[in-house]
Amino acid sequence: MTCKGKLHLGSNVLAIIRFPSWLGIIVGVISCCLAFNDSKGQETSSTPKFIICYNPSVPVQEFEAYDLVVVDFSYPSKSVAHLKRQGKTVFGYLSLGKVQKQRPFLLAIQAMGIGCEQDLQYPDSFRIDVTNSSWQALVLDSIVPKMKKVGFDGIFLDDLDDLKVRKLEERSVALIEKIRASNPELQLMANRGLEYSAKFAASIDYLLLESCFLLDGEKRKAADTNWALKWLAEAKKVNSRLKGVAIDYVSLREQSLNKSQIQLIRDVRCSHVKNNLISCVSFKDLQSVPRY
Repeated sequence: MTCKGKLHLGSNVLAIIRFPSWLGIIVGVISCCLAFNDSKGQETSSTPKFIICYNPSVPVQEFEAYDLVVVDFSYPSKSVAHLKRQGKTVFGYLSLGKVQKQRPFLLAIQAMGIGCEQDLQYPDSFRIDVTNSSWQALVLDSIVPKMKKVGFDGIFLDDLDDLKVRKLEERSVALIEKIRASNPELQLMANRGLEYSAKFAASIDYLLLESCFLLDGEKRKAADTNWALKWLAEAKKVNSRLKGVAIDYVSLREQSLNKSQIQLIRDVRCSHVKNNLISCVSFKDLQSVPRY
């Protein structure tokens, strides 16, 4: 029994040394077990590398190491094209329930009278009345086509959890289904909305678990993490091709990291991989690409 890469004896040595057959079997079994344990929980060269960064001024060179890249709606089309030429899948950001002040379609939303209350947690954002058919039309007939014109391969669908808080899950599901039906060539990545993700799982390609392993730079309780993984498993029952993605935050913004934080990053990334999640650990403001 041979374990590739674990026994490095030349053929001449093997010709001289003779092991009892039973000892050779034991050595082989132990070597293979060690090889399995060494690889378990480790990213391989075929594991996609994933990043989210909403800073539109970040140079394309900083995304060099990544395969899946989520950038802001306003990321320059030339930069998107550059990333695509490198074989990366590039997602543009779109909130399904809110609009930020800097968005070019804010004026259209205001003119339609579908901009609701200001988001107290994020003062630069306004909740949208997604029950109004004008919002659906704006997304399908204007916003998504413009994103495709920029060159995005996919759309990152955000604030699905906020829609649940407002008891608008069914509106969220219907809009996701229509985006998929109208744009079968696009990749769709949904953020959160885990409790009802099975309802829209058939329409998406990736489901993001955000802050499900870390909270405020500390490991979450196992029950919290298992809760998220349970909903991902339910979604995968509906769509077996669905890929799980995870992002956790080691600190609020970019900073020098101490030894314990570096070890925490290693531990969390290992936990992501063990749960078959495409892994990212970053800074919560998502304005930079981590350099660790």
